[in-house]
Amino acid sequence: MSATALSHVDAAPAPTEEAARMGEAAALICRVVDALLREDHLGIQSAGRLVHEPKNDRRGWPWWTAPLPGERVLHLPVRPDGFLAEHRLAEPFVLVEDATGSVAAAETIDAILAVLAPLNDAEAEAGWADFTEECLQSADIVSLHEAEFARLTAQAKDSGIDDGGRRGFPGLLRHEAAAAIRDHPVHPTGRCRWGLSEDEVRAYAPEFQPEFRLAWTLVPRSELNFSTALGAGLPAWWPSPAELGVPEQEGRDLVALPVHPLTVARGEVTVVDHPGPLVVPTLSTRTVALVNEPATHLKLPLPTASLGRRNRRTIKPGTLAGGEIMQGVLAEVLEREPQLAQRILLADESRWADSGSDLHAVLIRNYPLSVARDVLAPVAALLAPAPGDPGRRVLDQLAAEAGQSAEEWLDAYTTLLFDWHVALWLRYGIALEAHQQNITVAQGPDGLRLVYKDNDTARIDCGPASAALGRPIRAEDFSDARIAVQDGAELADMFTTITLHLCTAAIIVEAAGGDEAARAAMFKRARARLEEACERWTDPSQASSLAAADLLRARILNAERLPIKGMLTAGTLLPKERLGCADINKFYLRTGPNYLAAPDYTAAPGREAAST
Repeated sequence: MSATALSHVDAAPAPTEEAARMGEAAALICRVVDALLREDHLGIQSAGRLVHEPKNDRRGWPWWTAPLPGERVLHLPVRPDGFLAEHRLAEPFVLVEDATGSVAAAETIDAILAVLAPLNDAEAEAGWADFTEECLQSADIVSLHEAEFARLTAQAKDSGIDDGGRRGFPGLLRHEAAAAIRDHPVHPTGRCRWGLSEDEVRAYAPEFQPEFRLAWTLVPRSELNFSTALGAGLPAWWPSPAELGVPEQEGRDLVALPVHPLTVARGEVTVVDHPGPLVVPTLSTRTVALVNEPATHLKLPLPTASLGRRNRRTIKPGTLAGGEIMQGVLAEVLEREPQLAQRILLADESRWADSGSDLHAVLIRNYPLSVARDVLAPVAALLAPAPGDPGRRVLDQLAAEAGQSAEEWLDAYTTLLFDWHVALWLRYGIALEAHQQNITVAQGPDGLRLVYKDNDTARIDCGPASAALGRPIRAEDFSDARIAVQDGAELADMFTTITLHLCTAAIIVEAAGGDEAARAAMFKRARARLEEACERWTDPSQASSLAAADLLRARILNAERLPIKGMLTAGTLLPKERLGCADINKFYLRTGPNYLAAPDYTAAPGREAAST
């Protein structure tokens, strides 16, 4: 920061007290700026530098300084991070220095977005307009959550949730509702559901635990594809066209298909005047549970987007078929690995229907009944306030029930998580995109188990998979050409960004809070568990397994940098064609600190010029 700029820093308004009053709004600012810095928006990371203890700065923060378009300079108050980036925003404001050396503070999300807007780039400006709207919608939803949090937690407590109410599939829905008011570990606007009004959020979002009825549309049978299992017979709650009042001859060539009421409200489909089953939303919003059969969930297309404007929540043709195929592959793996089969369970996703339209589809998901009396919670809920006991976290309840400390419970969870995912990678050439929402913790008389769902975006190296399973696994088996890969590095990237970052490190960072010693100890333990899993699941008789183990060590344990996802860039800011990625959820940057390798996890030195 120039001497001229420094002379104005003391005069800039101090935002700390105001930010403290802002609460969730301040947190949103920090998440947004952190993501933009991490993803190198406008080059502010790659062209930036760290200034330590600048003269005349009464605040005492280090500053990240980077040039901006229009002969301006950005100054960010930062502190060490060490998780996905070297630094993160220390306070919810930024300073901007103009060409004359005058400095102004931007302290609201609107002002900061104006400062960081791209110039003279039509594509980038269009993406920025979408992101601005995304931030505004996010600000509205976090304000709603902040206003309603006390009432919702009090409502859960007053409802008398006892031990029985915590268990089984009704308990899972309560834990999913608790997770819905938490932020995504990486995406800054993860609570945004594009285009939903406050009334629609209250009526259909999981955090409010509403009950509502689905609708029915009629689709020509010739336009639908049924899985073998669903084609063998529809569930008892699924009506025939005749039961919907359609004359027999007219309805002979039609099939009823369930539709989410939000899809109806958008005028996307035509429905019949007949109520569908009563349901309650799950964490994903588009998936709903049958009130009378809470172990049965229906995944339905929804005309909205989340985790980015381009991440539409409809269902692409062929996706459900690919998920069923991958479920079958995983079941074969578990048949060959009895030690894992006792603790890793798969939801049944073999009953589905889709069509040429991404709005005419349904997946019927059934959870295994063997967990019906367990405490069930998505990994996304582990650090959420426990329903009925908001003074404790879900993690604390699970640990107490298991007779463990929170750190001991997390260690047991990490060990099991790594065993499954490392076995899949090293022995079978498979990586799952199983993030916090797609893994359900099941804890009961049989101990700790993990239930997996939504495996339709996995990656599989067909050569090692075919050799390990003793049958051909072919790329053409999957309608999504991105699932089959030939480069083991793609498996490493998915393991790192999903299993390691989201399902392990993000939990450690938040659980440790400001206790840097605890954070370092947990990261050290996680590294040890990953090393043990690598040794345990390497098959020395298979060259592909040995090569995969070497890759794990090179790309993770001994790597200088870890890949991170550019979720904001690919999901909203820029089209994937410009970025050169086939999948907006697989746009990687090679800039993440290796929190497993560094001896000091919290004080990584700043770089004078950060690299991309």
